[in-house]
Amino acid sequence: MDLPRWPPKAFRPAASSASPTDDTRRREARVRRRGPLARKVGSERRSRTSGGKQLASNTYRPVHCARPMNAYTFRITQPETRRIEVELAFEARGAETLDVRLPVWTPGSYLVREHQRHVDGLNARAEDGRELAVEKVDKHTWRVSTNGARAVRVTYRLHCFELTVRTNHVDATHAFLNPSAAAIFVVGREQEPCSVRLQMPQSWRAWAALPFTDGMYTAQDYDELADSPFELGTEGSHTSHTFTAQGVPHELVVWGRGDFDPRRVIPDIIKIIDAEAAIFGGLPYSDRYLFILHLNDKGRGGLEHRRSCALLVPRFSFVQKSPYEDFLLLVAHEYFHLWNVKRLRPAAFTPYDWTRENHTRLLWAMEGLTSTYEVLALRRAGLVTPQRFLEIWAERCTQLLRTPGRLRMSLSQASFDAWIKHYRPDESTQNTTVSYYLKGSVVGFLLDLELRRRSGGARSLDDLVRVLFEKHGLPPGLPEDGVEKAAIELLGGESGLHDWFQRAVHSTQELQLEEAVAGAGLKAVQHAAKNGDDKGGAAQEPPDPAAQPRGWLGATLREKPGGLEITAVAEGTPAQLSGIAAGDEVAASDGFRSELKQRLGRAQPGQTVRLSLFRMDELVEVGIQLATPPRDTVTIVPDPKATPEQLALRERWLGAKWPA
Repeated sequence: MDLPRWPPKAFRPAASSASPTDDTRRREARVRRRGPLARKVGSERRSRTSGGKQLASNTYRPVHCARPMNAYTFRITQPETRRIEVELAFEARGAETLDVRLPVWTPGSYLVREHQRHVDGLNARAEDGRELAVEKVDKHTWRVSTNGARAVRVTYRLHCFELTVRTNHVDATHAFLNPSAAAIFVVGREQEPCSVRLQMPQSWRAWAALPFTDGMYTAQDYDELADSPFELGTEGSHTSHTFTAQGVPHELVVWGRGDFDPRRVIPDIIKIIDAEAAIFGGLPYSDRYLFILHLNDKGRGGLEHRRSCALLVPRFSFVQKSPYEDFLLLVAHEYFHLWNVKRLRPAAFTPYDWTRENHTRLLWAMEGLTSTYEVLALRRAGLVTPQRFLEIWAERCTQLLRTPGRLRMSLSQASFDAWIKHYRPDESTQNTTVSYYLKGSVVGFLLDLELRRRSGGARSLDDLVRVLFEKHGLPPGLPEDGVEKAAIELLGGESGLHDWFQRAVHSTQELQLEEAVAGAGLKAVQHAAKNGDDKGGAAQEPPDPAAQPRGWLGATLREKPGGLEITAVAEGTPAQLSGIAAGDEVAASDGFRSELKQRLGRAQPGQTVRLSLFRMDELVEVGIQLATPPRDTVTIVPDPKATPEQLALRERWLGAKWPA
């Protein structure tokens, strides 16, 4: 898809420093380059932050386009059935047969999900109502015999009962439609314009980021349509909140009940937008942006889109500190994807191949660096303290050290194998793989410090992502070695960075954590966990090296009704050597109803614990000799010997003195 590049110099500045003439000229230049179906000619009504107010729709007039339209209709007549009807009408243009196809994956979610399994009853008719023959030729492609028809209308039913950010969900109160999982396309016509009409209950309304005019939404091609989710439903089941950030209208539509408070959430989202826009000199859009937020029982996820994002969080995430921080991190992550992935992505993804896996070794940069910036954004927005900022990084480093698979799989290999491993975890995942989200974010954290250290504070990760954006923004896309080359060029050909990238990205060697944080006058102390709840952290003093170690089992436990369940067993641990496996249920320890966590907290290395386990409904007795715990917990502390230069670098990096 021929998308415009958005280097910082072409951004619309914050607020309204650009003149209307300049803004109009830029918009018309984009129209000429992209050939969209609609041009904005009206102005937005004044935005408000009060709840329940609909964002004023932009006024559009159709732009004459000689290319025919792929006309879609989504019909939601009985939402209680969790089914909708989808129709696609298009011209035959004299072809004897035409293939229609549904993508097998959703961009941003790197797994072949076989969306076509939810399709049934697909049929085709000519413009005069004649039924046309349809043959299914592979798992996601149907061949239509036109039989002389001038126009073809394909219809099918779609089952929508999977509430995630990447699939479709319909019930009596709402519909969430992902076109990449819902809308077929005519093979060979992916670059042609699309329109969408919605037929829904009279009491419903709709939200989408696509231009809307004459009762329909328009997209310049299938890729843009696939990247534009729809939220529909009753007014009573949704709240809509409009606000302005960087001088641009935004809307947050919320479905579901919970403790959501717009008076707290919206100002914090604006702070995140401002913090991330400051990196690139402004926003990459000037019309509007849509946040779709779903509140549910326990699911969590986010998916980025070019002019919107979809967020799924537990319904009570907005009062307590920890879940609210998780929500803000999710917002910051998906919003940063506006630049990293939506306008800068691997050349291997340009264009998307909807029929199969799209392999790249750069997912660590797309998702991992975005995960780095979700934390940086919260710190720069003032939403976490310097202390909490360092705690988050210590926790992530600890989590990485507790993943044995980091020594078996490199970061680049984890990116390449995402399609078969990351989204299909099993009991051996932690021993054989590493998350490109987790390790990628830690590598981004270390790379930021490394660039600052090697340049004497003159360069940072911000400079690197700006260079990548200017040089490799779509088109043409980021080459597989683009991040490393850009970083080396940023430091004037610093050859040592090549070895750094080889170690951090392409090998299974341990990351040089201590060396990286030393440049900021910090120490990363690795020690044994104090107890089962010790996730790592930041402190003004290092942990007591004389502390008595506790006995270590080497298994991950999860509480469940009636006891504990073993969810994972690390390689080479007492648990594995004793034959304990994921799925075992701990009924008792040393003859008492299971209080294993408390027992382990009191036990010493070398002691033996007898466990009563249920394994496949059979009672099994196992004796385990506990070991000395590994030094897999990280606490970040200030270095008392830090130089003035290191202290200055730390203050610039944190945006404040720490400790205060």
